[in-house]
Amino acid sequence: MDEFKTVIGLEVHAELDTKSKIYCGCTTEFGGEENTHVCPICSGMPGVLPMLNRKVVEY
Repeated sequence: MDEFKTVIGLEVHAELDTKSKIYCGCTTEFGGEENTHVCPICSGMPGVLPMLNRKVVEY
């Protein structure tokens, strides 16, 4: 019988205390009009690839 190798993954959800989102430049402010703080990147539109927001990394 083949040997099995145990692989354990860990998924962490954390809310960052930043002014903009991590994969685009959209604001994270609360209380605006519906669907005004989104762009094709953060809404997951087909063909759009996310780019890391450097301001979030520097924070």
